[in-house]
Amino acid sequence: MTDFVLENISTDMTTTVRAANDIARKKNISQFIIFGDDEKFMRAMAREIVEEGHWKANAALISEFNESIDLYVASRMCKAFLIAAVTSSFGWWLAFFIPDQTAVYYLPDTRKHGDKVPSKELFL
Repeated sequence: MTDFVLENISTDMTTTVRAANDIARKKNISQFIIFGDDEKFMRAMAREIVEEGHWKANAALISEFNESIDLYVASRMCKAFLIAAVTSSFGWWLAFFIPDQTAVYYLPDTRKHGDKVPSKELFL
């Protein structure tokens, strides 16, 4: 169980899948790579992206690399990047390294995070 579940800041599957498919269509992207540390959740998300977006069965891949390789993969392969967990510092680092910085998206989240309440000032 990750700290995102413990602190009530876990990713909303439905919103994330919808956003990923919308971005993919707008950017003419037909393949996805999902980064994270919850393999079960990532596999479920990959299935949902494919089903909801009507993509080929192998369109969504799960990263099984270490963090260093994930940074490299993001810097070379990602045409767009969606940060589904805005409090993930590693997610922001991955996004920082993608080639097209105008193609970085995030899902705003105003839920209480542990003892903190995010405000719009947290986001760029």
